[in-house]
Formats: sequence, C-alpha cells, structure tokens
Amino acid sequence: MSSQDSDVKKAAELKLWLEGRIAHLREEIDRLNETLEYVDATLRASTFRPAIEMLAESREAPEVRSLKRDKGGDVIATASITADAVSVEPSGVVLKSATPPFKSFLLGKILQGMKAKDDELVKGGKLPKGSELRFDVEESNGSIRKLIIENYRESARLNEILSTVAWTFSRMLEK
Repeated sequence: MSSQDSDVKKAAELKLWLEGRIAHLREEIDRLNETLEYVDATLRASTFRPAIEMLAESREAPEVRSLKRDKGGDVIATASITADAVSVEPSGVVLKSATPPFKSFLLGKILQGMKAKDDELVKGGKLPKGSELRFDVEESNGSIRKLIIENYRESARLNEILSTVAWTFSRMLEK
C-alpha cells in the first residue's frame, strides 16, 4: 500500500470518527436544551424567580402612565408598568365590572384573544410554558379596583392593551 493510499484511508477513518462525534455531541446538546426547557417551565409553573431577577425587580421603579378619557381628556386610570406586567387602576371614577363592554370586549375578545394566541404558541413550542399572557381583575363590591396583565412581552402589545383599556373605560363611563 502506498503512502498516498495510507493517508486517504487514515483521512476516511478520521472523517467517520469526526462525523460520529459531531452527531453524538449534537444529540447531547439537544438533550441539554430539552432539559433546560423543562427546568425553565417547571420553575415558571411554580412561580419561582431567581434571586437576581427578584433583586432587579425590587430596584425597578414601575413606569406610570395616565390613561385619559377619549372625550375631554380627563384621567380615568393609572397604569403601573414593569418589564413583565401592567397594573391598571381606575382614578377618580367608579367602574362596575358588569358594565359593557368590559367583560365582553376587553376581557372576552381582546385579552382572552391574546391569551389564546399565546396558548397556541406554547402548544407549538414557540413560547415557553408560563410565559403566556395572564390577566386578573380585582374587584370590590362589583367595582373594578385593579386590572393586572402579566407577560404582555412586547411594547406594541402593551400599547394595544393600554389604548384598549382607555377606550373601554371611556365607553363604560358613557353608560
């Protein structure tokens, strides 16, 4: 066997070894990523937050925005915004949760629609479980005290939520 044949044989053996090693490492990376996704989802589901994240949140002063009535420009609510949640509280007005279009439009169509889209992304593996939009209404004797929306994720979505809340609250005050 010539030295050229020996070199070709050795290169072919090395190539096979490299391809096998690469395939093995890719499989290991895939398993590590699956494990990481599982751990993240488990931690999110139990509402666990790393200490560093909690420290950052405790230092983070929420951005405050006034939501104004579309007719007259009076402030009807105040929104406190953090990186992952917005809390909207009516200001100087009493809004009953039973007054349309609060439940049918804001909760039912807009927020539930956003949540349904996020749920589909979670099912499709494009969004980690626990990162989907969530919302809750705090009430006192049928009056809205606070509307909390978590995991809005994008500034465009936040702006849509706030403008829709302002529009909805304005319509409620007309009734």
